[in-house]
Amino acid sequence: MGGFPQDEAKAYGVIAWGAATAAFGKATKVIVKTPHEALGIPTKEANAAGIRTTKQVLSMLKCQTLPFTEELALEEKMILLETRAILEKVLELGEGDMAVGIVRAFQAGVIDIPFAPSRFNAGKILPARDAAGAVRLLDFGNLPFSEEIKEFHRERIAQRGREEGRDPSFQMVIDDIYAISKGMLVGRPRS
Repeated sequence: MGGFPQDEAKAYGVIAWGAATAAFGKATKVIVKTPHEALGIPTKEANAAGIRTTKQVLSMLKCQTLPFTEELALEEKMILLETRAILEKVLELGEGDMAVGIVRAFQAGVIDIPFAPSRFNAGKILPARDAAGAVRLLDFGNLPFSEEIKEFHRERIAQRGREEGRDPSFQMVIDDIYAISKGMLVGRPRS
């Protein structure tokens, strides 16, 4: 998500990258963008083209896998810890009732989505990419994460900051929002 390229060829690149990410992550659902995403409300033809592009890439990569590395194992571990922390807090807030817990979790910011337009969303978390392009959190809002999880995110963003010669800040968030539209994954400062 973020600034989408206005150039149609570049937009297809972003759509294909999203499909590849879904394929390698073995996603069961995919949100499809259109080549006209940056231009306003897409036509039915643009929607169909985005879907066809996504299907093509998913078909091409359906039998491909990423090698299982120590880094991938660490990412999986951290995602499981994050998910478990949120789900346990949702159950706690709902006193065992998941539906009640979800409503209360949104109210408390325990479930939070960056830049979501919903008035029911706290909007306190801030994502930034690390040096490798993985999405991390610069601000955790009210997510119920352990210090281990927070330190993992902080260190990955700090590593990027060291590589770029700057302190982690809101500017990284802004740079990352516009990176895709500028043909980059990570919004690095210009040299």
